[in-house]
Amino acid sequence: MKKKHVGFMIIAILFVSMNLRPAITSIAALLETIQSDLSLSSTTVSLLTAIPVICMGIFAPLTTRFIQRFGLERTVTYCLVLIGAATGLRFFAENTALFLMTAGLIGIGLAIIGPSLSGYIKQHFPSHAHLMIGIYSAGIGLGASLGAGLTIPLKNQLHIGWPAALAFWLILALISIMLWIFATKGGIQSKLTSKPNRKPFPWRNKRALLVMIFFGLQGCLNYSITVWIAPISRLNHFSEALAGTVVTVFTLVQMGASIILPLFAAKFPNRLFWMLFNSIILLSGLLMLSFMNGMNVPWIAAVLLGFSSGGLFYLALLLPLDETDNAEDASSWTSMVQFGGYILSGIGPIFTGWIHNITGSYPISFIGLSIIGLFVVVLSLVIGNKKSTERRITIEDY
Repeated sequence: MKKKHVGFMIIAILFVSMNLRPAITSIAALLETIQSDLSLSSTTVSLLTAIPVICMGIFAPLTTRFIQRFGLERTVTYCLVLIGAATGLRFFAENTALFLMTAGLIGIGLAIIGPSLSGYIKQHFPSHAHLMIGIYSAGIGLGASLGAGLTIPLKNQLHIGWPAALAFWLILALISIMLWIFATKGGIQSKLTSKPNRKPFPWRNKRALLVMIFFGLQGCLNYSITVWIAPISRLNHFSEALAGTVVTVFTLVQMGASIILPLFAAKFPNRLFWMLFNSIILLSGLLMLSFMNGMNVPWIAAVLLGFSSGGLFYLALLLPLDETDNAEDASSWTSMVQFGGYILSGIGPIFTGWIHNITGSYPISFIGLSIIGLFVVVLSLVIGNKKSTERRITIEDY
């Protein structure tokens, strides 16, 4: 490929990956407003974030069939169209049932587009996979930060309602669709020629189950924090816009940690240390929001939680590779861990909303999350005791 075309493909991949989180983080910034206007319980409003995450686990196994039928390029295009259309439908989101339906449609698109984009990168950039993983991850983090940080300013500056502010992210999807189609125009539609892995999930392997639970619990905390850190910041007399900025800080630090930690872990490959280090920092941030008040508390907690969440996600991806001895087992473990893990992750925001429904207190909800954080510390002690190997995360793990 010509350098100019390669550069354009990289830009297209960056923009496509930026669409994988704004539909979730944009809601987090406006959560209290949405809940008030639609008269939703905390449990119901949490479904707006939980449903896409759960769908990411349930529908991910369908990716192979879509790629075999339509090819990698078209599958990515169709998923972008689905995400964009569902996002645009949020302009009419004053209907609760429609709003929840858009969450499900977006979740299906997210479940399939992630592995498809990864397969495209592996096929077209085999010798630069690590660089492209960095661009892909950066795009996800950038999209998450933009969704969290710009939704409220857009609402205020354009003098529009929150449904229009949420639907605004359709524009990002449209730009990405045009870039993607142009970048892949004239190329051969890449389809899977090999049979999908038929090795069953290792449900009877206790260690594999523990790894899946670890993946699910760290994701459970990550998505719960994303949804509820803005509302709890409001208790510290933050404005709606300032509370949205706290979510932005959380996502930006998380993105930085997911890039920086692998560099340190490569030089100091003590898996137990990094798992305990990050899980203890995560627990500390949760306890701060549970028991401390003050204008500085949300900022400090956002940094602690963002750093530890980014680090734990990286480690959760690494575990199936470290625990297995061959590619087939690694694939089987990874599939099961992410299948069950994302479903468990989606329960987190619902759990937090349920506690708030019963108690009417966000700090008590975060005490519940702190208990989950304590389980993450314990799991780190249990499964972190195997020395890291020389394996590195490859594109398949994304």
